[in-house]
Amino acid sequence: MKTVRVFDLSWRKSFAVVFLAVALAPPAQAGGEPYGVWLRPEGGQQFSFYDCGGLLCAKLISVRNAEEQHAVGTVILRGASKSGPREWRGKLYNTKDGNIYDGVIALKSANELTLKGCLWRVLCKSETWRRAGAKAQSSGAEE
Repeated sequence: MKTVRVFDLSWRKSFAVVFLAVALAPPAQAGGEPYGVWLRPEGGQQFSFYDCGGLLCAKLISVRNAEEQHAVGTVILRGASKSGPREWRGKLYNTKDGNIYDGVIALKSANELTLKGCLWRVLCKSETWRRAGAKAQSSGAEE
């Protein structure tokens, strides 16, 4: 006589494997969000971009030159609001000249963002930064 299984429990094994793979996977980088540590290739400074009450903030966390050590901890972006799918607008503080500029932060890829600071919305300068730890593909300043 042949035995027929009424409840097939083999799906549990597959479910357990999928569950463990998802649970143990490293966290993905936030797609479309600039949170994390970014490197300014021109001067070697590192900046932390973080959520501050639903807005975007950034502060200087590391410098290459000892003369700039006093600026570590300075908030350079406070309360930027999202203005597009991968873009934020706010005020940028320049630690070199002490001025505040109208700023636009645009996330170009998971490992590349562009900071653009403007004075009177006419005189603008932009720089491309890369995520700390990411291999450099293109860097430098743009006008």
